[in-house]
Amino acid sequence: MKIIGIDLSGPSNHKDTAAAVCREEHDQLFIEDLHTGLSDQALLSLISEQAKKNNKIYIGIDAPLSYQDGGGDRETDRELRSYAKHLGVKPGSIMPPTLTRMIYLTARGIHLAHMIKNSLPDKVEIVEVHPGIALASRLPIEDRPQAVLYKKDEQSRKFVHRWLSEVYFPLADQVEDSSTHQLDACLAALACWHWSSAAKLPAWHMPAQPPHHPFPFSC
Repeated sequence: MKIIGIDLSGPSNHKDTAAAVCREEHDQLFIEDLHTGLSDQALLSLISEQAKKNNKIYIGIDAPLSYQDGGGDRETDRELRSYAKHLGVKPGSIMPPTLTRMIYLTARGIHLAHMIKNSLPDKVEIVEVHPGIALASRLPIEDRPQAVLYKKDEQSRKFVHRWLSEVYFPLADQVEDSSTHQLDACLAALACWHWSSAAKLPAWHMPAQPPHHPFPFSC
């Protein structure tokens, strides 16, 4: 199984966009390639190359892939915020897709997801993901604050890096523990893996609600 996790940034900020290309093997994920500084075309080219070698590609994108008609929260945003509170994690990173600080990311996420799906309709399955909640939902309860701290604190980031390497997949030789974008791409791949694998279950999931919300959301 081939899985790609994407940490997306706004349309003009390619340098902070990262993608982790992973494979499932012996109940673990292994990173095959890690890319940063990616434009939409670079992402499409990367996925197209993988599609030539694999029957199906599963892609987890960390960005809103739809918005609520009329603005405000989608049902998925409200449900995920409630789940974050249940975990004891501050839900401040779960924002309405049309919020001023989110709208450019939302625009890029929607464009990218539809471009990939339209270009490779029989080859890809796409899910929206939230790396921070994916992390919080898997950490031991006493360590859940790390799911918020790792974005800003170097020691917390090193803790998450080490914990992921011990529990899910080896990161040490490939992922810079100083890079939140590379780490989030790996967490996006982890969430996508648990959504797509028949042997796994996501920690939290909302199905697609077409036509307005055509992609599922999973953590």
